[in-house]
Amino acid sequence: KMMVIAHLLGFALIFIACTFDFMRLALMPKKIQYVLDIPSLIIVVLPTIYYTISVHGWKSYGNSWRALLGSVKNIDKSQLEPTKLCLRDLGNLSLIWGILGTFVGAILMLREMESVLNQDSLLPAIAISLITLFYGIILYMLCLVSKSRIERRLVE
Repeated sequence: KMMVIAHLLGFALIFIACTFDFMRLALMPKKIQYVLDIPSLIIVVLPTIYYTISVHGWKSYGNSWRALLGSVKNIDKSQLEPTKLCLRDLGNLSLIWGILGTFVGAILMLREMESVLNQDSLLPAIAISLITLFYGIILYMLCLVSKSRIERRLVE
């Protein structure tokens, strides 16, 4: 229960940070569109899920989401170590795919440099190329916290 509250607070802070207009000191919810990009999310999430399931199997993968979204007390003691390893790989892979997505975005942007040379289209292109890294870091952070909770339960 505390983990769900912590995740909600974390995402609320990210939402506020992404939508707050510091010049007007006002919340601008329309700005959330700058950090929501479905293709970038797919680039990070789908390969991460695929590789994690192919390495650890469905049981550890399901337990890792149980740990991410709920309590680690619901996970059988014998499954804690495999779940911890699954969370480690889930976090690492999300970060790696976020970095790869940023590189691919930068490469594609640089290949079309003459069309994005004017500053009006260059800065949004840079922002889009960084969103995959943003998603990878968020998923990595969630996995890191859940992995730490499992490690704490293992030493109890």
